[in-house]
Order: sequence, then structure tokens, then C-alpha cells
Amino acid sequence: MDFNAPIQTSFQYGDHTVKIESGHLAHLASASVIVTMGKCVVMANVVRGNPSAGDFFPLAVHYAERAYAAGKIPGSFNRREGRPSTREVLTCRVIDRALRPMFADGFTDEVVVNITLLQNDKSVQPDIAGFIAASAAIALTNMPFEIIAGARVGLIDDQLALNPSLEHIKSSRLDLIIAGTESSYIMVESGAFEVSESDIKAALAFGHEAMQCVITAINALKASANLGECDWTAPESTEDDKLASSIREQYHDKFADALTIASKRERNLALTALQNSVFDAFHNSEDAHASTVAEQINSIIFAMKKSIIRSNAVEKNQRIDGRTVDAIRPITVIPGFLPEIHGSALFIRGETQALVTTTLSAQDSSAQLLDDITSSTKQYDTFMLHYNFPGYSVGEASQPMTPKRREIGHGELAKRAILGVFPGESDGYSYVTRVVSEILSCNGSSSMATVCGSSLALMDAGVPIKSAVAGIAMGLIKEDKQFVVLSDILGDEDAFGDMDFKVAGTKDGITALQMDIKIKGITDEILTAALEQARKGRLHILDAMNAKLDAPRAEISSNAPKVVQFSIPVNKIREVIGRGGATIREIIDKFSVAIDISDDGVVKISADEEQHSVQAKDYIEDMIREVELGKIYEGKVTDILDFGAKVMIMNNKEAFLHISQISHQHIENIRSELSQGQIIKVRVAEIDRRQNRIKLSMKDVVQ
Repeated sequence: MDFNAPIQTSFQYGDHTVKIESGHLAHLASASVIVTMGKCVVMANVVRGNPSAGDFFPLAVHYAERAYAAGKIPGSFNRREGRPSTREVLTCRVIDRALRPMFADGFTDEVVVNITLLQNDKSVQPDIAGFIAASAAIALTNMPFEIIAGARVGLIDDQLALNPSLEHIKSSRLDLIIAGTESSYIMVESGAFEVSESDIKAALAFGHEAMQCVITAINALKASANLGECDWTAPESTEDDKLASSIREQYHDKFADALTIASKRERNLALTALQNSVFDAFHNSEDAHASTVAEQINSIIFAMKKSIIRSNAVEKNQRIDGRTVDAIRPITVIPGFLPEIHGSALFIRGETQALVTTTLSAQDSSAQLLDDITSSTKQYDTFMLHYNFPGYSVGEASQPMTPKRREIGHGELAKRAILGVFPGESDGYSYVTRVVSEILSCNGSSSMATVCGSSLALMDAGVPIKSAVAGIAMGLIKEDKQFVVLSDILGDEDAFGDMDFKVAGTKDGITALQMDIKIKGITDEILTAALEQARKGRLHILDAMNAKLDAPRAEISSNAPKVVQFSIPVNKIREVIGRGGATIREIIDKFSVAIDISDDGVVKISADEEQHSVQAKDYIEDMIREVELGKIYEGKVTDILDFGAKVMIMNNKEAFLHISQISHQHIENIRSELSQGQIIKVRVAEIDRRQNRIKLSMKDVVQ
């Protein structure tokens, strides 16, 4: 390619004009592409490295949003971009999952894709531009890659919308990202508000048809680059046919028997023993070609296990643990597993265990500040869902680490599933809520166990979610024209299968969906079968959950802080806070409460005991209530002067009692009548609102 002669193409993609350019930037990268979608500008740079050892394909996708893209300076201490935000991590994952299966089998060159948001446009969500840029850049490297495109589909006012903006998606019942080739779907990621299976199918078909213009444009760009033939050829098989035949002849039936052991621990022990036996019989560590033979043996064993698992499912309707293809593992549900926590549940499905907790906070300060460069105002998240996957859950002796992309992605998938039924302030719910899923044991589908456990833990805490939510992971095994869809897949079925299809929802519809295809795509027939089988499985799981807890507790957990919420006039906020915050601190200490006051006058008072919150609310309402002329109040003498006394009435309103207004009789020394701290009854004699002065009288007031 002549880097001094940029190539470009443009096309209309929904409401936006898209331009793809290459050849004028980042000349030392294997390929560099600039995509302009509306006013959004995204750059993708791809570098192709050396082949890796073995059959592992080292693909790395990175997505970064630069603060300058939105005209901002980073708010971190160093004033520069730091660790990726959650949105950046999710964008990396969704693009990676779509790109990975599109490289040819056997291709093991190291590939690094860097996608950078250079200029933001509030009407364009940059992840779709990132899809286009990444696919185009890889296509221009001439690696063995099938071109894909990505699209976002919304459902706004019952109409499908292509690539809606971040603002428009807020009013959409569906937020679905689809990636695909000319002929099939490759990857799907979505959140929804109880949409039907038919709505999902319609959205997928709509997005797939719409994205064809992107694939056409990238093909045209590649053709104009005159790249020539692909410079990679598939490696010849290094498998020793004689060795493979001997191992299969002696060990096939033994591995087949081991792969019918239901317990993951016992099955793995049996498989490890068999593998060791194979090495003892066929591997000589002193042989000059020992390392090559070891690789061949591992490859033969892997292929043999894969063949056994797949043929049993397709031909015998039999799975590793003895289930039929549509059967769900045994389910155990224990709500309130940790009785002193605000809300908790232990959800067990087969050998997968999720211990999920809910924590409620009445303080706005507990909300998560979102690191979003595209927003002009600070954004806060009042519902958080975090997923933890420790090594011991799969028997690994690993050290605890900070959350990786997978953990962040699984937590966000479960969060999307719950958001479809989560209450808002319009429902009278004002708590900041954090849900944490601890995966204690995993043999497949831990993210969907998290969905089930989260629904139960929220209901156990008394959070008024609209409906129970369950999730199920589906698999696929496709051999030629035959295929079977597997319900509630195990870890090995995921590893040796062709699809990982996660569906979460209520009895009324889907709230989240994630699909990853490991083959070159799936047909409508497979998609229809998977959605229907997932629906039946989801309803089965919901029945098991509802048998233990079928609705949120009648009241918020007794262990959670008790909240009283009300509004005060905005012009009274300063009065409640007081000079330097002195007044509000006094209220907090007096009633043992926590108080949040928003800029629009919404007051949230929380305490361990509800009566404290109510007392503080009454105190504040008295404080801001206007003084009435002629009305008698109880007041506290706060200061005594020679000619009168300062009296605090209605909690914090300072008024003045002149010495002549204490009695009808003449008083020589006021201190003989009043003392500091004394409680007296007074009548409001005069109000000067312009001077903010209140004058009192004790005359004719019965003490």
C-alpha cells in the first residue's frame, strides 16, 4: 500500500454519514484507519506480530476514550487518563468477542488492535464506530479475516431504530448491539425491558440487514488498497496419524467413560489420571523430539474429548452429567442466607454456587461517580452490581486479584438483566443499592447464577423490583447440517461447543441477552430454537426461585437504614444547613441521623431507627416554617443583654424580647427575671421580614 496516497470510502449508515480513511496516519502500524461517523472520530491501529507457539491465538483489543475528545481535562490526580473505565472495558470486550472467531483456524500470529476515540459526538455512540474501524483496519492488513460490521438497535415507541444516540436510548425498551458477516450473526449484547423473543429476532434481522452497507464499504476499501493475495497459509497438520490411531484405539472408550462422570472434581481427577497414563505409554522425555510429541499427545487428547462430547450430544441426546439436551441441573435456593445482611441469597444450580448480597444506603454520597467524558454534568449510578470470581471457585491456587475484564463484563451483564425490573425514584425508592455476587463454585453459567441470586437477594432486602429475574446459559453443537441446542451448559460444554448464548428475563420477557459464536455464524433456525429452549428453561428456573421467595419482602430489611424523604423550598436550604454547616451538624448529632440535601430541596434522612428520622424531619419542618404574627411559641433564652434577651423559637429562629415586654411591671434588672438557657413562652408581637427581625412579648402569656 502506498501510505502517501490515502484511500477512503463513505456511505450512509442510518442517520449518519460514515467515512473510512486509511494510509495517511500511523505508517509503522500494520494498518491504520480513521472512521468519522457524524462528528465522532475513532482511530483503529492494528499491529501484526510473530506467530505464537502452539495453537493459541494471541489477540488483544484495547479501546480508549481520550478526555480531549470531549474537550475536557481528566479529573484524576495526575490529570491524565488512567485505568480503563467500565465503559471502555465493556467496549473492548464486545469488539474482541466479535473479531476473534473471524480469524482463520490455525492462525496464531500475535495481533493487537488499539481503538481510540479522538473526537466525541453526543449523537453517536462511539462503540459502533469502533467496530467499523477495527474491522476495516484488520481487513487492510490482509490477514486471514472475514470482514464484519456492528450495529446498535433500539426499540423506541415500538419502532426499531438504527444506531440511536445515548440520549435516545434512554427512552428505548431495547439496547442491542449485533455484529455479523454478510450471511450470519456473530455476536449479540443487549439489555431490555421485558421484550419478547419475537422482538429480539426482529431486532437482530433489522440490524443485520442494516449493517450490510458497512461490509460492502470495507470490501470496497480493501479492493482499492490492492493488497494482493493473503500472505498466510494454513499450517499442515503435524499430528502423527499412527500415534493418534494408537491412542484412540487404547483410550477412546476409557475417556468416553470418564466423560460420563457427573461430578466435575471426580471427572477431572479421572481425566487427569487417563492423560498421565497416555503420557506414560507414549511419551519419552529423553527423546530428542519429546516436546513435539507432548504437543501432539495433548492435541490428540483434546480432539478426542471434543469428539466424544459432541457426538454424544448430537447422536445420543446425552451430556457429560447424564442430562438430556434440554434438561436443567438441580436447583437449590436459600433466601436470607446471611440473616444480618440487608439482603442475601444462596443460589445453587448443579455445581455452580453464587452467594449474592444486597446492601442499601440512604446517602447520595454512596452512589458511584461515573467516569464519563461524554457527559457535560456529573453522572452518578445509584445501582451497582459487582461479580467476584476467586480462583478457589474452580479449584485454582491463585492469588486474589483486582477485577479483570471478564469479571467486569459478567457483573454488567447481570446488572442489565436486573435493570429491566429495578425501581426508580418515581416508584418511591430512594436507596443507593449495591449487589455483590461471590462465586463460590463454578461449573458453567456463573453469570446467570448471579442474575438469579441478585433477584433473590434484592427481594430478600425488600427492594420492590417489578418481577423475579432468572438467567440461563445455552450452548450449541453443530455438525454439518445437524445441530443440538444445550440448556444450562457446563464449563466443558462451553469449551467444546460452538456457542455461548446467555438469556435473562422475567416470566413476561427478556431483560438481557449475550451471544458469542465460535463458528462462522448461526442461522435463523438455530436462533429460533435457542430462544424458545431458553424461554422454557428460564420459566423452569423461575418456578424453583418462586417456590422459596416469589415477591419482595413487604418492607425494607430491618437491618437497613430507615429513610424519610421530603422536600423543602430551595430558599430554605441555607437555613437548614446553617453557617459553615453548624445547624445541620447539630441536627445530625441531636437525633443520631444522616442527612442529604440535594440542590432541588429533596431531603433524605436516614437512621438505624425510623423514629429518629421522623423526629429529625419534624424538627427541620418546624425550623423552616414561617413565624405567625400573634402566635405563642416556646423558646429558649440564648443570650441576655441589659435591655433584653435573645430567644430561639421554632428550633433555629432568633427573635428579640425587649425588657419592657417581659411584664406589665417595670423591671430594673432583667437577670432577675430571666436566665440563659431558660425555656419560656412568648408571643410574636412584630415581624419585620425586610430586616428579618422578630420581636417578642411575654405580656399576657401564661407561663
